[in-house]
Amino acid sequence: MRAIDVPTYNAQEVYQTCINSISDEGLRDRLNLVTASIMASANDYTQKAMTKQLFQIPPVDSDNDDIVVGAVTKKELKSVYSQHMVGRGKPARQIYDDILDLAPLGKCPLCGVGVATTLDHYLPKSKFPTVSVLPVNLVPSCKDCNTGKSADIATTAEEQGLHPYFDHDYFITDQWLFAEVIQTNPVCIRFYVEPPREWDNVSQERVGSHFKDYNLASRFSLEVTNELAILKDTLSKYMSMLGKEAVKQHLHIVATSHQGLHQNSWQTALYQAVSSSEWFCDGGYAQI
Repeated sequence: MRAIDVPTYNAQEVYQTCINSISDEGLRDRLNLVTASIMASANDYTQKAMTKQLFQIPPVDSDNDDIVVGAVTKKELKSVYSQHMVGRGKPARQIYDDILDLAPLGKCPLCGVGVATTLDHYLPKSKFPTVSVLPVNLVPSCKDCNTGKSADIATTAEEQGLHPYFDHDYFITDQWLFAEVIQTNPVCIRFYVEPPREWDNVSQERVGSHFKDYNLASRFSLEVTNELAILKDTLSKYMSMLGKEAVKQHLHIVATSHQGLHQNSWQTALYQAVSSSEWFCDGGYAQI
């Protein structure tokens, strides 16, 4: 995961910008009347996010046509986002684009692999419609993370995935993503989570939940296939000219470089694993 800056947009201004573009005067009036309730939800979200307690917000399990706040239905609240924030040509679309631009180097902060092309609701709008246009609930995302994550919502602190806006501390500075070389033909790399033992139990479980919910083991493995295919020829040349220790040193240097950029990237885990594998450095790379 990549930590990113919290959007600076004011929650009420964003909500107001969205509903001001609604042509249906009756709907616009009803949405205006629930502004205080929407802001109360926004404040509750922010407070709980800062203390890593978002799982305590109860989901709305009503049907789309059921009224969920004031005289506004669940469907109408969700449409504030889908029609009046996402919609091109709408005034709030600029806010959408600005939040999307927070993605570091255009990469999805949830996986660090895909290109961020959309916004993901950390708390899904299908269950939490009152925060459907809350800026801090909208995270730049690739399509795989947006559509492929688990549909289940967290009901305990341990089940919460990482939040790029609020989990900026040891989740970023400490290493918890690792990999190991499996001596097969072709060679296999297995990614796994092993957080520091000094972490509290909830934090340890959360990185595991994030890893599982976004199917990162499988997605990282796809990235490795291309990376190793490129690496094979380079390592063969190092071996023929300088020997095994040169292979190991090269891989270690690359691992250190990636770790300096991102402690928990798949590249860091991969190069640490291959550089520490005697089998791989002694010719196992030929099984790529």
